[in-house]
Parts: sequence; structure tokens; C-alpha cells
Amino acid sequence: MTYLFRRLSIVGLGLAIASGCPSLLAQGQPASSPQSSQSAQGNPLFQIRQNDKLGFINRSGQIVVSPQYDDSHAFSEGLAVAQLGEKYGYVNPQGQWVIKPQFELAEDFSEGLAAAMINDQLGYINASGQWVIKPQFFLVGPFSEGMARVLIGKKYGFINRQGKVVIPAQYNLAHDFSNGLAKVQRNGRVGFINKAGQSVIAPQFYEATPFREGLAAVETNQKWRYIQPNGQFAHVAQFDRAWAFSEGLGLVRIGLKYGFVNKAGKIVIAPKFDRAGSFSEGKAWVTVASKQGYINKAGAFVISPRFDEASNFKQGLAFVKTGGREGYVNPSGQIVWQSP
Repeated sequence: MTYLFRRLSIVGLGLAIASGCPSLLAQGQPASSPQSSQSAQGNPLFQIRQNDKLGFINRSGQIVVSPQYDDSHAFSEGLAVAQLGEKYGYVNPQGQWVIKPQFELAEDFSEGLAAAMINDQLGYINASGQWVIKPQFFLVGPFSEGMARVLIGKKYGFINRQGKVVIPAQYNLAHDFSNGLAKVQRNGRVGFINKAGQSVIAPQFYEATPFREGLAAVETNQKWRYIQPNGQFAHVAQFDRAWAFSEGLGLVRIGLKYGFVNKAGKIVIAPKFDRAGSFSEGKAWVTVASKQGYINKAGAFVISPRFDEASNFKQGLAFVKTGGREGYVNPSGQIVWQSP
């Protein structure tokens, strides 16, 4: 996960799905389903919930880790956060505890380190459960491109993997590095800095997404446009709302309808959907007449709209919900697992 956190636990699979238009969360990034697993050494696992306990299935829908945890996250770098009682630890793809439950809060591994809390302070551990950066922070983010954002006093700065402050705390808000730049906020305006802490795009926008695939969406004069890393506008096109690029296409809203543009600002999928998510694994979920399905990059439906909720495809499956039942759908539109 990419947001600054103090409350880290997932509060239920269905509640975490992008419901409605893609939210910015805290960073201007489309919402994604946390139950979709990161790779577990080439064999992705996916969270399920039965009888208020969480476990994991494989891509075929077979239960490989029986539901037994009070809370869990998706696998990241071979380990998954899991909760028993009031404490968090980490399990492997076989469901075995690799780092026993001992933390008040815990977050996913990113670039070999994970944030965890002891005595109301956050630090970072390695995959062996050893403290690499001792607990000392109140708010932190995950490591991204070798740096992590932290709250020091009332301002945000960045630390390196040794815990050294490399960009002094000076921002009202800060966000993960992406494409070599990090979004920061000062005096109510958003800009971007590089890894040396230099301002490369001065704070001037009301809001912005992170840079993805060489472009970032920014809000200016009540419209959204795309900018390049040098701060120049990529084209003259403007939208009522725009999101970060994914797989070569940017999700935009014109009026009340959602569509997609290419990097030249040309509309390639007409704004005709009530809601939509960004492309992932060649598909994007969209809403038509209160039902959600999936389209391809030509804008054609490949899975008809029949779900009450849908999320991005990750590692070959997507979390869906219909009739109050949670499940997973494969690229052919077949349900491989569904809750009772």
C-alpha cells in the first residue's frame, strides 16, 4: 500500500474494493483491491474470508491456507501480514508464521523492509523480523525507489534504508517516489521534488497524481491536465478529472462519464461509463446501469457487466462481489471461488 499509515489493518475484503469512481486515497492514486496478492514466488495467492476469518486460495480457487486469521494483507515479497488476537506478524505461502505475532500494527514488505509498530512507535524490520530502523516515528510510508517518507514533528521528510534523514522534514504532505519524483505539498499547493530534495516542479497545483509512465495528472483552474517531468503540459487537452496512466492509457472523466485517453491526449475509449478503474493486465472494470464488467483496450466488453462490485485484475484474478457474495473471476469471466 502506498499511503501514509498508522491504522494499517484491512477491515474486510468487500469494504476495501474501489466502490464508485476511483478515489485518490491520500495520494491521488486509483484505489486497488488489497486482497489481490502480490506474487508468492511465482504462485500467487488471494485472500478469502469465511466465518469472519481470513485465508488464501490459489489461482484455481483451491484453498491452500485455511481461513484462520483475524486479519491479513495480500502477499508482498513472499510474506503476508496476518493478525491473531491483538498482534500482527507475517506468514509464508504455506500459512506458517515466519515472524511471530508481536506487533501492534504491521505493513507490507516493500524493497525488503516493512513498517511495524511497537510501543506506539513505527520502525522498519527485515524479512527475518529484525529491526533495521528502530521504532521512532508516528507516521511513515513504504520504501519506494530507496526512500520512505516519515513524519518528524509536524512536517514530512524522507529517510534512506539506513534510517538516515536524507531530505529534511519540511513538507505539509509528502508521497512516495515514483518515476524519480515525489509529490509534496507546501502552503496548500502541490509540486514535485527529486531524490536530492530539489524542487523540480514548484508547488502550484491544487492536486496531482504521482508520475506514472512519464506523466502526471494535475488540477489547475478547476480542470485536470497532464504534465511531463519538466513541468510542461504534455498537450492542450483538459478534463473534469484525470488519473495516472496505466498500461498506456489514462482514465479521465468528462462531465459525468468516464473514458480513456492516450499520452497525446486523444480520447481512445469514449466517455460513456458511469464509473471506471484504470487498466490492469489488459482490462479495466467499468460500470453501466449499476453493474460492473470489464473492457479491453478497444473499449469492448470482454466480461459482461453483472457484478455489484469489481476490482483490478492482479496476477490473473479479480475480486468481485455480487448478491452479497465475495468471489474471484478469471480473465474468461468464470468465477473460480465464491463465498457461501
